[in-house]
Amino acid sequence: MNTGSKEGKELAPPKLRIELPGLLAMRCYAALSIVLAHLIALPKLNIPSYLWFVPAHFGNGVPLFYVVSAFGLFVGYGGRIETREELRDFYLRRFLRIAPLFYFVMLFYIPFCKAMWGTTIPLSQFVSSALFIFNFVPNHVTGFVMASWSIGVEMAFYAILPLLVFAITGLARSMVFLAVAVFLAANWALAFQGTEGALALFGQTSLVAHLFYFAAGVAGYYVWLRLRRTSPRIGRIVFAASLLTIVGLICFASQITAFFGAILGPSGGAGVKTAWAVTLAGAVVGVSLYPQRWFVNPVAKLLGNASFSIYLWHPVVIVILDSLGLYQTIYASFDGASLPFVVSVIATFVVLMPLSLLSYRYIERPGMALGTRFGRLRPA
Repeated sequence: MNTGSKEGKELAPPKLRIELPGLLAMRCYAALSIVLAHLIALPKLNIPSYLWFVPAHFGNGVPLFYVVSAFGLFVGYGGRIETREELRDFYLRRFLRIAPLFYFVMLFYIPFCKAMWGTTIPLSQFVSSALFIFNFVPNHVTGFVMASWSIGVEMAFYAILPLLVFAITGLARSMVFLAVAVFLAANWALAFQGTEGALALFGQTSLVAHLFYFAAGVAGYYVWLRLRRTSPRIGRIVFAASLLTIVGLICFASQITAFFGAILGPSGGAGVKTAWAVTLAGAVVGVSLYPQRWFVNPVAKLLGNASFSIYLWHPVVIVILDSLGLYQTIYASFDGASLPFVVSVIATFVVLMPLSLLSYRYIERPGMALGTRFGRLRPA
């Protein structure tokens, strides 16, 4: 897309095919962190005290997904959605990337919910999920598929992405977008302060509440454009600095929360989340500039491809294994908390990973192939 500005020319998106294996690795680690957080939360497993940070912070795998998504979509489509046909092809490819597996899991949940809890899925909620509009419906915003609330956020972001690609054409504009998104999220949280039930969940899980994570990914994309022809050492420095900052955000979480609370008052939580968003974006930029082998390894790339399957299937696997008494048996067989937790993680992954890889191979990939076959627009 030709903006006619100096900034637009300086930051023209790459036209050649770009391989960024670091994004796949990031998707892998985001998915695994969410699995570990839910493995503790759903069956309420006892964990060793030195792993306190897992339930407290590994939920940030979802924001990392958002950052990676925005970054990757701007790499693929920045300046490349200019006609009605290209717009149609973009939506077609995004739909076929998500819908086949999501629809399959939706159908699976009909007997699954009946068998596990004796519940049926209301038709209205099934329809809102099938149409991917449940992020806009307060009573349906979490979805009936476990953990699918984030899919609603993602699909809502897809809906506005072509407008963002058109409007945000450089680093300065991306920083303005990030500032506006943070402002909206802070005031959105204040608007829902004191609410309960479905309304409170709507405030917490709507696109507005999470838009600044995507905005951080967009800003990261334009930083990457400026730095991608520099020395690989820059990538190593950015990545190392981001990892150290993540450690700092975890180790000094209470002090950082108090700091932002003293400055921003009731909006202090938005300050903490913004710090996480910028740090995660920095890590994505660093690993995209220089994918270090210890981090971007074949296993991480393989699981990164299957990360969507891992995300959708992991609550099902955990709930079923818990209902079979597996975790209880493991904890009864070993002393302490460390060894039984490790065994529980291994047992969960032994079931989850083959299922996810099969799901990716036979459901996700055919859907993506359809998008490639019927779409004219090829992402970079």
